[in-house]
Amino acid sequence: MTNINIPETDRVAHTNPTFSNIKEWLGIPYATADRFQSPEMVDFNTNLDYSKSGPASLQPFDAATLQSDKGLSENCLNLSIWAPKKIEKPLPVVVYYHGGGFIYGSNSQITSVPSGLAASGRVIGVSVNFRLGALGWLSLSQYGGQFENATNLGLQDMIMSLKWIQKYISSFGGDPDQVTLTGHSGGAFMSAALLAVPSAKGLFKRMALFSGGTTRIIPTWWAEQYADTVINKLGVQDNLSKLLTIDPNLINKVAREVIAPDMGERVTVDNIQLGIVDDHDEPNGIIASTPTEAIAKGSCSDIDIIFSNTTNEFDWWVKNDPTFNLGSYENVIKHFAKFNRLPISRVRSMIDFYKKDRTPAETRAALFTDYVFALPNIRDAQLHAQKGGRSYLLSVGPADNAPAVHGTDMYAIVGQRQPNASQDQIKRDTTETNIVLDFACQNYDKLWQPISDKLVVKELGHRPYNAEIYYKQIEKLFAGIPTT
Repeated sequence: MTNINIPETDRVAHTNPTFSNIKEWLGIPYATADRFQSPEMVDFNTNLDYSKSGPASLQPFDAATLQSDKGLSENCLNLSIWAPKKIEKPLPVVVYYHGGGFIYGSNSQITSVPSGLAASGRVIGVSVNFRLGALGWLSLSQYGGQFENATNLGLQDMIMSLKWIQKYISSFGGDPDQVTLTGHSGGAFMSAALLAVPSAKGLFKRMALFSGGTTRIIPTWWAEQYADTVINKLGVQDNLSKLLTIDPNLINKVAREVIAPDMGERVTVDNIQLGIVDDHDEPNGIIASTPTEAIAKGSCSDIDIIFSNTTNEFDWWVKNDPTFNLGSYENVIKHFAKFNRLPISRVRSMIDFYKKDRTPAETRAALFTDYVFALPNIRDAQLHAQKGGRSYLLSVGPADNAPAVHGTDMYAIVGQRQPNASQDQIKRDTTETNIVLDFACQNYDKLWQPISDKLVVKELGHRPYNAEIYYKQIEKLFAGIPTT
């Protein structure tokens, strides 16, 4: 085969500084949007310079932390593309959506840059910026007028980026019919949400969900109550049009202050936080149901899915967030029972399962790791298979000097190597990178068995448990309890 030559895009490409065999286009505008308005597509312009990453969304992090060449901006709807220099046929496309709790992150951080995937020569890598904080996730469509489309704006940005990719990725050597979504944490929750969005149908064929999945969908009652609280704290309840002109950083700041600081209070059965809203009965809503309901209906059985989580997700909060430590087992029991509307006796028996050789904070972390991450994955992977879908379960354990906390595999997902990684971590992460590539390229013969009538789990890293045995215990422990 001859090398595909695309002069229009090659003329404005740059060689990647780390991988000399790939070219890159950074900070490509894919859409524009006024504040609290839906995005509108921007055509690809071959007269612009694509040597610098585009601005990240407004957030508490600074540009240096985000490795953003053009700082922070409300005008943040840009994406970056990495492609092999030699392409003999259109390649599958891996689109990465960063995490950060819907408040932080950018497509310029090394853990969001899939240049390592493109360097394999097997895929085109894309990473996308979208609106964060209140500017992307505050629900205002219930107020009508100039806010009539202000619902799940971050998700609307995501959909627009995929429409842009469908239109233009062939000009970069990509196959628009072979798009795989991947993301970590918030990016994975966003990707899963698209299973229930009719306007996203046909924009992708596969998704690999890392430390995030079909849960964390916020109910309408909380979304409206949350918006009302933010508006009143800003003092604009009598003139909502001021939301369009006041300092956007102030809006984001007030919106963050309204949310409970304890993650264990936010990721409950009600999901009282900021993020994806189940807006199917809101004005101009874009979600038809919850993602799990979409899986149950079989309406997304044509989408192949990897469901993945680490063995100790919530240990990150034990190490980094003092509000997560409630001090005693009894406090853990009563708090979980209260915020998930469960009998204390039921929760007490659950804590007995987890607290062996663990402190109260570690016990709470183990409980939430399974409740928020493992349990939904177990249930949804099996449900998807029952409805005729192809689904895989992946459990990522620790490696030497790399505990299996939330974020341990962020480098691996995009094909990067974490600085100072041990050989053991490099081995684990390389395997995970290859899983992403084989999945995106439909090399299913190189993967493990998908879920059928038997629970099959691929295990990476050192194992604190046998996943297939442990997951069956978890199903029994949480029987009848709805996920977040």
